[in-house]
Amino acid sequence: AGYGDRDGYRADFLGPDQPDAPLPTVVRADDVLEVPWQGEVLRAIPYRHFSVVLSARRRVCYVSAVNIDGRLSVPHLRRRDWRFDPRLPQAQQLAGPVYGNAPRFSRGHMTRREDPAWGQTRADADEGNTDSMHLVNAVPQMQPFNAGIWLRLEDYALQSARADDQKISVMTGPVLRDDDPVFEQVPIPIEFWKVIVFVHDETGAPSVSGYVLSQRGFLPHREAVFGAYEIYQVPITTIEQRAELRFGSRTELDEF
Repeated sequence: AGYGDRDGYRADFLGPDQPDAPLPTVVRADDVLEVPWQGEVLRAIPYRHFSVVLSARRRVCYVSAVNIDGRLSVPHLRRRDWRFDPRLPQAQQLAGPVYGNAPRFSRGHMTRREDPAWGQTRADADEGNTDSMHLVNAVPQMQPFNAGIWLRLEDYALQSARADDQKISVMTGPVLRDDDPVFEQVPIPIEFWKVIVFVHDETGAPSVSGYVLSQRGFLPHREAVFGAYEIYQVPITTIEQRAELRFGSRTELDEF
């Protein structure tokens, strides 16, 4: 299928009366993979309802950002196979022996499969579902982490949007550190972050909350110093410092 009509992540998704929630800028700007496509140079690769900004050196994303319309969400769509994106070289898309059964890693979705699975038609929703299976949207995660605390946070965000027929925007990514442990010649991120932007259902104020999660305790052969896992709600400035990103429009958003 062609990719010409992909809408990608929209900063103005929450509505005309709400502040924009743009993609964060990457401090290491020269490491953002640029993709020539249809006469443009893409620094954020658009899919149905989400966009991915890739690290050229690490071959995983800095951020995968999705818009979710809970009112139009379509549950229980069939899972598709992982796939390469033909718009960029396969060598820039992380695959190979780093992924597999333990002690190898799961392909951990950054934008989760259910989040972009919405639309006016089932076909639109299924395109979001299918697009989430591109390898550029995956980062190595240990299976117990991928299926455990990380999933619960993702479920919380999506179920809140569905229950309130709400629009939310979710940005997710790994913390890419130069001293990350290496497995099969691939550096493995220890920490992940998530930022959820929403309109508070009681106050009506545009709000943002940030989280940092660690898979340190799940990595094999390493002492689990801080227990099996950690999840912290943190200020957005903490995510900026750790992930080397800069988020915009925060002055108009209440941290919640």
